[in-house]
Formats: sequence, C-alpha cells, structure tokens
Amino acid sequence: MLLFLFAAGGRLAGGAIFKILTKSSARLAVLGNSIGLGEATMIKVTRRTLLAGTSALAAAGLVPFRAFAAARTYHALLVACTDYPNLPKKNWLIGPKNDAGLVRDYLLGNTPAPVKFLAENVTLLAKDVEGADGPPTHAAIKAALADLAAKVQRDDFVYLHLSGHGAQQPAATKGDETDGLDEIFLPSDIDKWVNREQGVPNALVDNEIGTALDAIRDKGAFIWAVFDCCHSGTATRAAEVDDELERKVEFADLVGGDDAARAAAVKAYDGIASAAPRGFDEDGQRKPAFKLAPTGAEPTTKGRLVAFYAAQTVETTPEMPLPRGTADAPRFGLFTFTILSKLAENPNITYRQLGQAVLQQYSADGRTRPTPLFEGELDARVFGTDKTDAVMQWPIVVKDDKATIGAGLLHRLTPGSKLAILPSALSPLSEALGYLQVRSAKNLESRVQPVEFGGKPALKLADIPANAYARLAELAVDYKLVVARPAAAKGLEKEAALANSVLDDLAARENSGFHIALVEPGKSADLRLAVLRENAIAGAAEDATDAPALWFLPASGDMTLKDGSKPPLIVIHPDGREKLIDAAARNLTKIFRAIGLSRLAAASDYRPEEVDVEFRIKRLDSDALQPIEPSTVPRVSPDDQVHVLVRNGSTNLVDINVLYVGSDYSIQHFLAERLTEGAVLEEGLFKFTDTSFGMEQMIAVLTEAPPQSEKQDLSFLAQAGVVSVTRGLGQPSFSDMLADIGMAPATRSAMRLTDDKASKGAVMIFPMETVPRA
Repeated sequence: MLLFLFAAGGRLAGGAIFKILTKSSARLAVLGNSIGLGEATMIKVTRRTLLAGTSALAAAGLVPFRAFAAARTYHALLVACTDYPNLPKKNWLIGPKNDAGLVRDYLLGNTPAPVKFLAENVTLLAKDVEGADGPPTHAAIKAALADLAAKVQRDDFVYLHLSGHGAQQPAATKGDETDGLDEIFLPSDIDKWVNREQGVPNALVDNEIGTALDAIRDKGAFIWAVFDCCHSGTATRAAEVDDELERKVEFADLVGGDDAARAAAVKAYDGIASAAPRGFDEDGQRKPAFKLAPTGAEPTTKGRLVAFYAAQTVETTPEMPLPRGTADAPRFGLFTFTILSKLAENPNITYRQLGQAVLQQYSADGRTRPTPLFEGELDARVFGTDKTDAVMQWPIVVKDDKATIGAGLLHRLTPGSKLAILPSALSPLSEALGYLQVRSAKNLESRVQPVEFGGKPALKLADIPANAYARLAELAVDYKLVVARPAAAKGLEKEAALANSVLDDLAARENSGFHIALVEPGKSADLRLAVLRENAIAGAAEDATDAPALWFLPASGDMTLKDGSKPPLIVIHPDGREKLIDAAARNLTKIFRAIGLSRLAAASDYRPEEVDVEFRIKRLDSDALQPIEPSTVPRVSPDDQVHVLVRNGSTNLVDINVLYVGSDYSIQHFLAERLTEGAVLEEGLFKFTDTSFGMEQMIAVLTEAPPQSEKQDLSFLAQAGVVSVTRGLGQPSFSDMLADIGMAPATRSAMRLTDDKASKGAVMIFPMETVPRA
C-alpha cells in the first residue's frame, strides 16, 4: 500500500529516461512529405513501436551502418538440453529443442536487414531436431565455444542461447562465491554429484562459461547470451499447473551414492543455502546467475557482452504450450518465446528496451514470477542494428489460390487480425486497396484472406497486385480473464464444490463488471483459484488459521508467505453461499480491472522520442534520487519514496496519469496533469507503507490530448484492494479503451490504426517488489 507524498522536489539530475510518446501528426506529415510519402500514419503494435507507414525510414542515412553490417559475420551457438539419461525421467524436458528450432528459424529468416545469419555460421546442439550438429554434451558445447573463439574476428557478432536445466552445487573452493554456491548449466551428459571438489561431472560451471566467453570477447566480438534455465526455487506451488514444467533440478536429484551419502550431501547443501542471502547482492537487489558482465574497466579492444537470464537464482522458470490459447501449441520456454515475440514486434530496439518489453509482457500476463534479469551493454541495439522505426508489414505471397505473409503468432497476429493491402511498402494507409484477415497462423507465417472491412469490399486474390504488402490495421486487447477452477483438495471436497458452484453463477451473470472464462484445474489461465487451509501451506505462521479458504493465485499457481506477502483469500463458511458470491464478485471485479490495465501496455501507438518519463526512488537512508532502470525490478521498502520527472518534447498537449497496482490488486491514482509543448513536471509522488508486500506495478498512462478537450483524469480507475475476509467494432480511441476497463467490455476492445482524430496513448508498466525493511 502507498501513502501520497506532497513533496515537490528540486530539479532532478541526469539518469535513465523512459521515452514513450510520438511525433505529432503534423510532424509526421512533414517527415512523410520530405521523403515523398505524403501523409504518414501511425500504426503501432506495442508501447514502443511506431509504424510510420514506410520502410524508407529504415534505409535513410544508413549507408555506413549497412557497410559495417555487411562486413561483420554473425555467428550463433544454440544449445538445447531435453534428455538427461543420468537423471530421473521427471527431470527430462520437452521445450528446449523447440526453443532452439524457433530461434534458428528466426535468425535465418526474420532478422532485420542487413543483419544476416548464414546457416553455416549457426551451430545447433540438440537431440531430435532436424539439422542439428550433434548432441548437447559438455564436450560438444566446450568445443563449439572454442571454435567460435578461434574463428571470430573483431566486430563480429555472436549469439549464444542455452535452454535446459540449471542448478546449484556447493562451490568447489570455499569463499569463491558470496553465497557458497556455484551456479551450473546441465548438458545432457551430466552425471551424479560426487563431492565438493569434483561437483557434478560434466556440468558447465559459471566460471567455466565466463572463461569461454572471455576468449571470444578477447577477439573483439560482441556477445549476446540468453540463458533460459533456472538454478533453484523457493516458492510453493499451491495450485497445480498441468501444462507448465519448471526448468529446475533439486540438488537431491543430482547426488549419487548410497542413502547415507546422499543424506549427508543434501544436509551440507541445505546448510550452505540457508546460511547466506541467496539471489541478492549486498544492497538487497537481485543478482544474475552467471555474473558475466564486467564490474570494472576493460580494454577498449575487448568485445562487449549482453546477458539475459530467465530468472534470479532463487526462482524457477517454466516451459509451456505457447502461444497460450492456441490448439496443440508446442512447448517453449516462456522466456525464449517472449523474447522472440517482443523482438518480432520491434526488431530495432535496444537490449534495455527488449528487457523492459519482456517484463511488461510478464506483467500483462499476470505473472509475478519469475523475475528475468538483464546485464551488460544494454543500451546497444539488438544485433547491432541502427536506430529505425519498425514497420509491421510483410510482402503478400499469392500462390495456388492461397495468400500468405511471413509473420505470425510471434508478431501477435492471430486468426481475425486485420491487415491493410497496400500497393507497395512505401504506401500510406490512405492508399489501402482493401483488407486481409488472418485465417490461420503459425509462429512465423500466416495464411490470410481478403475481407470486407473499413468500408472497402473484399478483393479477389487475383486482384492483389504483385509486390503488394500487408500492414497491420487494427490494435486489439483481449480483456477476458481466464480463471482456473479450484481442485478438490483432500478433506475439502465440499468447500471446493461450493466454490465451483459460485464460479458457475458468476460466469453466467450479465453486467457483472468483469468477464471470465472458466477452465478446469491445472489448465492454462490468468488467475488460479485454490481451496486450502492456511496452516497447511509451507511457510505458514504459527498462528495461521485452519479455516478453509478460497485463495486467488497468479498464473503460475505459486504462493509465498514470506517477506510479508500473502495472496488474497476468502474464508469459506459452508452456510455462507451468498456471502461467498458477493465477496468473490468483488474480488474478480478488482482483479479484472487491474489485469486489464496491465494488458493495455500492448496497445499503445506512441513513438519513444517525444516525451521523457523518468521515475526515481529516494531511499529512506539517502537523499539521492536513484533512477529506476527500465529493464530491472527494483526492491523497495516502507518509507522509500517515488518521484517523477516528465518532459514534453512534442508539439502536442499530452495528459499523464500515474497509477499504482498493488499486490492486492488495489489501484491508486496519484497524478493527472496536462503538459503543454516543452513543459517539465517534477513531483514527489508517494512513499511506501508497511500494509502490503509483494510484486506490484507502477503504471504511467500518456494520452495525446486533442485541442479544446478536457484533461484526462483516470481517477475513476482507482479501487481498494482485494481484502482477506471471514462494444461494436467502430473506431474507438485510446481513451475509449481505457474507459472500457472501468466499464467491463464484452471481452475485447479494438482501436483502428487509421483513426487520426481519436486520442492516442501509451501505457507503461514498471514492476517493482515491496519487501519489509530489514
């Protein structure tokens, strides 16, 4: 929970800036005319992508970069570990081989020009993947890394992707790790842990990985390393998730020997693990698993490095069928799939922006865990591309009475998505010949068909001109909340039956203030319900009640009762059906609105240069204002403060609202201001209190204000938290989409991208974790 703070600050010094808004329509028109396009029209799929109606922007002024890119060689090493013959079958995985195949397909066919990965420079180590170069054994991985170190040249680019199991083991040398544990990646041929000196045979230890990457960087090559694995997990899963598999191996499963030796090894490991603060540095902030980024100055000739980690060292990361809701979807690592999805939407962003996009997508999906981490040269552009605006458009291929485009589920295209048919890549939307609708979609390809839309009749396939392009024509946000029913826990069958009966009634209600779809326990969902007794949950306090309760859990089904966190719950009384209905309805309404606000982060249409929004934290014991880096999840405690600095560099009026979504799904409104051209706003916003803890979200909503309009005030979205208790298609604006959250739309809200008169806007999510002060 938060307390409003009326302290206006002095001028804030420099720091990380969140840049969110757009060029005005007038300035876009000038830009378009300057390159012979006429009026340019905004088409943006995410909060960070302006689609300005032309690929000519990407080419303007890029001759030096393109020459440089043509001379550079792009290498990739993809490692996918699924089978572990020396581990129990329960530890085998499915998703890593799919991760590797998807990444290879993306690198070979979807990277932005002039970036080009050639098949002969992409090494794939995996089992049961067509075209793989061998199994992902320890020797094969080390040999591939050594081969890269031998052949890369200065300024080459190396992409490294490791999918599989991670783990921890007692450090071979005492004092070598601050927590006494080595983080390790598990190739397919690992064997059982022997002793502290030998560790897990054939495991890749963090120092070993760092040394191999240093050898590549010493040649002057740039490395981007992605680790879709985890090393440990401390959360309790209170609701089972059938289609999710955690990429973790318990230390007990890694230990060999007889029962006595195994018990002694596990006891020693547990003693080390419990003796040190795990997963956090000396300042209480998260630390990455392999700690690959340099901490001090390095030679200018050494190649730079960026590392993405799926989770902090005390969290697990899942694999699951993706995209969610797609029939017979294959399993992918959530981290891998989200990275590629965000990259497909906007391939010309920085690593920091990509990391922030991943965090925002996790928030929009209702995921409080895991917490991805990002380190290194984060302000460099992904794959070393130049700064350009991505245009969400693709050539239309008509063959054998079928039309396809080279984009699909990774680009957020789903059956029903609308695309404009344009004569060329340079055509503005006003020249649309007609529209296409996605009929079916794979990850990187969609089948499309002409459709009547936007006042234009459906074209015949034969009438689509050669070299025509399909450009995204509509933004849509699905607000429907998928809720997994509670399973019938042993001894609580009657309570679970009552809860499910209540859910049936609520799902059938009209004008309820929320829209839910119920699925069976364990199925893919945004929200999971469980019927449990608090005192039966691991980590419960000594005074925890034994009363049965209906618990409201995140998509992962995880529950944590440490650091003051506690999920919302409703105590179930067998004779209190009406009270349960009322309480559940209130909770679902609040959760629906909070999650809906997060989902709007995917529906902004502003360019990231015009308005700077900078949030800073003032710690209790410091006068300094610490910038919140957009690709991190800071930890804050009671009496820490949040300040904001906003600069409107556009020629438009811009309304800004700041809201805060608590771990209890409360929404608090802290700021509603209108900024004129060139205006600067500096304010202290609020300070944290000790009334709730957990993963929470600060949200900045920016809306372009039409002349003579009233200032947008989103205070109507404010709501108290969930407490523990004994439209037709049309052409709506961004403001209408915000209002839909409060009004509970039919399930979906859409905004036509050709609508220049309606207000445009962006929703930015900044997740953070509130914890008690030590």
